[in-house]
Amino acid sequence: MAEQRQSRKRRIPKLSAKPEPGLGRYYTSYRDPAGKPRRKRFSKDRTESELAYHRWVVENYDQAAVIIAPDADLGKGNINQSLPAIANAYIQHEKRRVRPEGARRAKGTISLRVFDDNRRQVVRILHWCKQRYATRLGRTPFDQLVTATDYESMMLSFVTRLSDSQINKHRQRFWEIVRFARRAPHDIRLPFGPEDVRKFGGAELRKKRSIPTVKMIQEILKTATARERLWIWLGLGLGFGNDDLARARVVHFDEDSYDMRRGKTGFARYGVMRPLVWLHLREYLKDNPREADELLFVTKTGRPLVWVTAKSKDEMVNGTSTRGPAKTPFKRCDSMAQAWRKLKMRAGVEDWREGFYVWRHLGATAYASMPGTGIAQLRTYLGHGKSNAADEYLKPLTPETKQVVEWINRMLDSDDLDAWKKMPKKRSVKELP
Repeated sequence: MAEQRQSRKRRIPKLSAKPEPGLGRYYTSYRDPAGKPRRKRFSKDRTESELAYHRWVVENYDQAAVIIAPDADLGKGNINQSLPAIANAYIQHEKRRVRPEGARRAKGTISLRVFDDNRRQVVRILHWCKQRYATRLGRTPFDQLVTATDYESMMLSFVTRLSDSQINKHRQRFWEIVRFARRAPHDIRLPFGPEDVRKFGGAELRKKRSIPTVKMIQEILKTATARERLWIWLGLGLGFGNDDLARARVVHFDEDSYDMRRGKTGFARYGVMRPLVWLHLREYLKDNPREADELLFVTKTGRPLVWVTAKSKDEMVNGTSTRGPAKTPFKRCDSMAQAWRKLKMRAGVEDWREGFYVWRHLGATAYASMPGTGIAQLRTYLGHGKSNAADEYLKPLTPETKQVVEWINRMLDSDDLDAWKKMPKKRSVKELP
């Protein structure tokens, strides 16, 4: 019996090693859908050409093409109402939302990196469905194909191999496809909704933070450099995370307040400056003068603490010493994460698995515990657009957590630069009658 012929993947064209004679532009040769040879030309500059080439590959060649249409088993039945057809239309819709590199963040647009992440999540969902439904995937309408049990089975399979964050993103992507399917010409509605199934990746799998003790915080602060100590107080006092610190400039702060739109969400974020944060910030600027529009923190090479860059051609094709060939053309470099790991090792708390982002969560908890703090104030403090995200911090505190956040608030309101070095006073327990 002859072996079943496997579908071939589309060959991804390579960028030319040398500029095109005459024009002096770098280029790539490919074939259009009709099979006719074509040539895509880029810039005369090698670096600009590589960035443009990576963007062109992301927009025109991806693994979704293997599963969304050309398969012979997917060409029968009501294709417009099938999950592959709906997912393909959703991806094309998201592609039109991508804003040009360096363009202003306009409402309703997304970056190319976000689009690439979203698409890979859709492809992973489709791969699971192809294994689950086989030939039914392209012939059966979406609403008749996926049941609530199927959805939970898919999420449970992701739980075994993905992080909580990725599970949450795949859950969001699935329900975005469901909402997109309600539009014409699909007009499909699933017989179940998010309220009818387990909340995978949401409140159910929300990570429980390991709250440090006061003694642990003091030991970390004692080991940290002045710059790292300022990072921690900005996280505790103003709710800054890795990306926020990478974008912070002198102009965003003064003795009375701070005002900086959050890069992740684009929402306004402002509030009252905590006294201890201002003291540490002022001391840092004495030793590290900055112009008003300069970044507060940069790496040794002058880069921001967190940045995104395109992978080299060699990384795309051959990979690195620790990873195989790249699946996405971008990489996120976070020097904050590296510095935090080294600081934990110096402080002797390397077994504490929390990342630097724990200071933002702990700071939000401390802020929410202050009298008169409501959901509106907490949303402004965090830079969140939805109240349900900020509402997670407006909950009763355990006695252990309450002791820590009370100490943090006392420190933040202190005008003593070294107030954190003093051991907290022990409280006497009143005898029961």
